[in-house]
Amino acid sequence: MRIARFFAYVLAIVAGLYLVVAVLYAIPVALGAFDDTLEVKFDRPDPAIVADYDNGLTQAQKESFYHLSQGSEILPWTFLTAVDVADSGSTKPFVEDLGRFGLLPDPANKDGLPVGLTLSSNSFTFGMEFAGITCAACHVGELRHNGKTVRVDGAPNMFNMQLFYSQAVDAFTATLNDRGKLWRALKRLGRQDYERYGIAAPLVRPATLVYYGVNVLMRRDVLDARRELIDVIGIAKAQRDPEHATSGFGRLDAFDGTRNFILTRLRKEDSQGGFKVNTANLVKLDAAVKFPPLWSQKAQPPQAVEYYRDQPEKFPQVWGFKDYDWVEWTIDTNTVMERNVTETLGAGATVILDPAKSSSLFESSIPLSNMHELEWLAYYIDPPRWPAAAFGAVKPDLSASGEQIFKTRCASCHEYGSDQRTSAGLIKLRGMRPEAVGTDATAALRISCPVPDIGALAVEPKSYTAADAELLKDCAGVKAGAAFTGNSFARTVQTAVDGIKQKAYATGGIDAARQRMMEDLARRGSVAWRDTLLDTQSPYGPYAARPLYGAWAAAPYLHNGSVPTLYDLLLPPDQRPKTFALGARNYDPVKLGFVVTRSCDRQDCLVDTSRTGDGNGGHIWGTDLTESDRMALLEFLKTY
Repeated sequence: MRIARFFAYVLAIVAGLYLVVAVLYAIPVALGAFDDTLEVKFDRPDPAIVADYDNGLTQAQKESFYHLSQGSEILPWTFLTAVDVADSGSTKPFVEDLGRFGLLPDPANKDGLPVGLTLSSNSFTFGMEFAGITCAACHVGELRHNGKTVRVDGAPNMFNMQLFYSQAVDAFTATLNDRGKLWRALKRLGRQDYERYGIAAPLVRPATLVYYGVNVLMRRDVLDARRELIDVIGIAKAQRDPEHATSGFGRLDAFDGTRNFILTRLRKEDSQGGFKVNTANLVKLDAAVKFPPLWSQKAQPPQAVEYYRDQPEKFPQVWGFKDYDWVEWTIDTNTVMERNVTETLGAGATVILDPAKSSSLFESSIPLSNMHELEWLAYYIDPPRWPAAAFGAVKPDLSASGEQIFKTRCASCHEYGSDQRTSAGLIKLRGMRPEAVGTDATAALRISCPVPDIGALAVEPKSYTAADAELLKDCAGVKAGAAFTGNSFARTVQTAVDGIKQKAYATGGIDAARQRMMEDLARRGSVAWRDTLLDTQSPYGPYAARPLYGAWAAAPYLHNGSVPTLYDLLLPPDQRPKTFALGARNYDPVKLGFVVTRSCDRQDCLVDTSRTGDGNGGHIWGTDLTESDRMALLEFLKTY
């Protein structure tokens, strides 16, 4: 009887507290419900300027490519839409004008989600709807000229991912520390809840918070992993040099960022005292790379793509990144799936790396079936056709002259015939060493640095020669010219990513046969990673000469995006722009690239080619052309 009375008292207290919270929450609901100043207005495309341009995806495929989750959701969407920007005194909702980060509005999305933003609810989001990014945020671009706009699926976008996440975290922090912002967020949340639940909002919202709280308690391992991720983001932000934006519009220090997200969270099994960032593995961000174009085929019938999507070993020979023998900018792995896993880890996916949590070790938010679907959607994207209605007609005679120049001066590096394929039909990319191509070597050098502390991972040590040490003398713990034994980055990341991948396969119930199909092992054999720069026995250097289909829409140029136009790339390096802004979308249909401006009012927009990682030298092929031949070649590239 006493026990029953005790539980009755507890229940009465809980019900009373719940009623108090409901009454208190009714105040912001009532104040916000009819306050139009709290309305959040999402970006919408201007129908007067956006051209109807299509290069392969159907509307249904666009919906998937634009919004299918890759597991990188990191922020609760309901609250993100309620908070202000972090600026003191500003009442602007954070999610208004997401174009300031380079995100493009999606005219077909009723929720106002821009292209590339995803919403997902699962155990890694504690049952809440979290927002993250997917491929399209970086790989759907817009080009503008004289009031006309062409949106190109698969093209590099002027998205600033680091700035987006950084300012979103700042917005949440500012809301918690500013009573005015907190009150406005509560009223905005109340308005949204009223629109969703009506007069029941004060009762429903507390119930959902209790539900989320229970989920958090049940998945403490996930909460800890998310807190670790936020800690690493905070340290990276603190180290950021505001005068040297290595991760700005259209560019990202992808390798070093992903490296930090994974390797700074490694620790020994007997580690105590909570998580501390493994600063031994922390690297600075100074090796930006551009977002590459994703179109995957040339004149390949869509029905053939659909027919072979589950039988990649039988897929016809097409031109696409999935058909390269090695992938990544520094061609350091042959596995598209593991490349995709590292990409989404760098984009904010959550993974449990604490060896003390043995039952959930390597568990992650990454849905591998979605990753495979996104990869295949890229096969439907055609290289873009020159939009004559927006940018002017091609001059046939000049283009014909340019085609001959292309065949004699460019094709030997950038075209691949049947004799440049493996027996399984994969394209054998022509990879060049930095000293041969002459371009900035920072990305290749940084990704080759050994890992000082591998934590509890079991990784076979690697022997580095004195010549290796000389190359890697700027890496932590390396003494110039002295041979040593260390932990290879390639071997370390392969071990970590394989653990994450295998756990995701098991969680997703994906059997061995489907795994083999998803990883294209019939054509690729076993999975491999390598420290490309140190692989002197291989014919492959770290920088590949890729096919140039649709290159006119793939600005900026070189692997690090340090050249704004193709015209500039065909000039001697000392005549190329030394500083220029990225972030705007104004297109130059003569020089084929972005209109060069040397100042801007956006954070992280200037590229200074004198800084480490941003060098615009090298690639001297074609730089000796006459002006008339140069213009003829550019005219042909409009049609290629």
